[in-house]
Amino acid sequence: MVPLTRLAVALIQASGLYLLVESATKPLAWPATEPTLFVPLLMVFSLIPPLILMGAGQIARRPLVLWGLAATVIIAGLGYHAAARMPPAQPADSGTGADILLWPYGDLWLRLAGGLFIAHTLVVDAVIARRWRPPYPRHFDTAWKQGLQAALTVVFVGVFWGVLHLGASLFDLLKVGFFHRLIRHDWFAIPATTLAIAGAVHITDVQPALIRGARALALTLLSWLLPLLVVIVAGFLGSLPFLSLQPLWHTHVAASLLLTAAALLILLINCCYQDGAAERTTVAIKRWAGTVGAVALLPLVALAGWALGLRVDQYGWSVQRVEAAAVTLVLAAYTAGYAVAVIRAPNPGGPHWLRRLEPTNHITAHLVLLLLLALLTPLADPARLMVDSQMARLRSGALPPEKLDLVALRFEGARWGRDAVTALGQATDARWTADQTRTLHANVATVLSKPNRYQALDALRRQPDTTDPLENVTVYPAGRTLPPAFLQAYATSLHPDQDRDCGRKGGGSCNAFLIALPPGGPEAVIIQDGYRASRLYQQDDSGAWHQTGTLERLPNCAAVRDALKQGLATPVPHPLPDLMVAGVRLDIQAPDQGCPTSR
Repeated sequence: MVPLTRLAVALIQASGLYLLVESATKPLAWPATEPTLFVPLLMVFSLIPPLILMGAGQIARRPLVLWGLAATVIIAGLGYHAAARMPPAQPADSGTGADILLWPYGDLWLRLAGGLFIAHTLVVDAVIARRWRPPYPRHFDTAWKQGLQAALTVVFVGVFWGVLHLGASLFDLLKVGFFHRLIRHDWFAIPATTLAIAGAVHITDVQPALIRGARALALTLLSWLLPLLVVIVAGFLGSLPFLSLQPLWHTHVAASLLLTAAALLILLINCCYQDGAAERTTVAIKRWAGTVGAVALLPLVALAGWALGLRVDQYGWSVQRVEAAAVTLVLAAYTAGYAVAVIRAPNPGGPHWLRRLEPTNHITAHLVLLLLLALLTPLADPARLMVDSQMARLRSGALPPEKLDLVALRFEGARWGRDAVTALGQATDARWTADQTRTLHANVATVLSKPNRYQALDALRRQPDTTDPLENVTVYPAGRTLPPAFLQAYATSLHPDQDRDCGRKGGGSCNAFLIALPPGGPEAVIIQDGYRASRLYQQDDSGAWHQTGTLERLPNCAAVRDALKQGLATPVPHPLPDLMVAGVRLDIQAPDQGCPTSR
């Protein structure tokens, strides 16, 4: 009966997905013309059938049907919100059917798939054990079985399609193109994929020894990475009291790296602990590494929260920071529970170490589901929170209008962001100067006219600036200023897509050096960004400024920069001639002499 159920589910999934894909093929047809219907159907037909495939061999039909119906209602509701939160499509926003299927709902699909994985484990175990909190070994067995089934299914389907393409290529050698055309048709590809998925799930389900063997191998390998990671983390944390934290904050990725390290530490601790049986962790070094790792979670997560808080204080909330805050909250729950497990462990290095992490894992799984529901509904939608935060900073005067990230609001803020950007097109404030208001309105018009963030960013970079085009530059020798003609040329034509920060609002600092080439002649300008090779600008006979060269060693040599700041530069002839080859001038570079010690 189970094989027939899985076959029927695969065919139903194939039919639903095929109809949805066909409706999303230009010209669009119903239901693709109604995103609030199309997106829920897409999520339901792509996520609920695998849930049924997994559950068919685990629990009885009645609880499986009830669980499937409940999951369908939740997934459809979250899909409806995901579609309703997006701004109305504009003609420039329209794309191919693949665009509609994969963007911008790919992230939603991944989040829903992860949430269903956790929820299915909790529901199946609760049904089998007939209680809310089943024994921890059952949770461990179900979760790892599902995870390995999913991984093996992905591998199987990938190899399945590799074999089909190989066969098609072999027939192509014989000038028989029918097979290649066949596998490209949706009416073949979609049912073939769903049937392959159902077959892989069924095969792995009726071969429990396969899953147990793969699980044992994977956990054994991963558990041996725990001592290595603990040594690395301990060395990192041990060096912090002797070093400043400023380099950590200046990386702008400190929070994400620290959260990644904490999450990996939790994963490896669980790979070592497994189901808690004493025979699983007979190696004392792994048990001690797990204990030290559980303690190390506290400073890691605390530093991540600190780094995130600093960024929020400086720049307000963004979509990424809201999501990072949710991850930090989850990891903080793990950290607190694991700290209690260490404190109350009867023998940290013995066979019953960290026994109390079991309730922590169970409770935190429910916390993850609650946070996912909050983030995927209006309750804590990251786009809405970002727009509210940035607009509040703008209204309070903490954020000047020229530094407002209109691109993020427009393309990451969903309908709230688009409405906010549209309203800013006519917004005024007594605290804003005329130039600020004019620049804001021009930028709003530019951003709203572009179909995607990349074109909007490019247009803003090329848009003439009414403010100082080199507001982040420091001019040397000290006390000098850049020629007005150079400033005008740099703002309109020289710097776009070249210097990474110079002339960009909110960019980092950079240097400009005035130098005479040759001595007594008109001055040239060297712009030193720090990320790329520094650029040399000179005037032609008509007085127009052009980029004429680059200085390769300047960005990374402090001694050279210091000498240039003091005007200590002497033009010398090139020691080697250039070569003309097929009309192309080849510059022969002298060997690198290294960077002299700064005086």
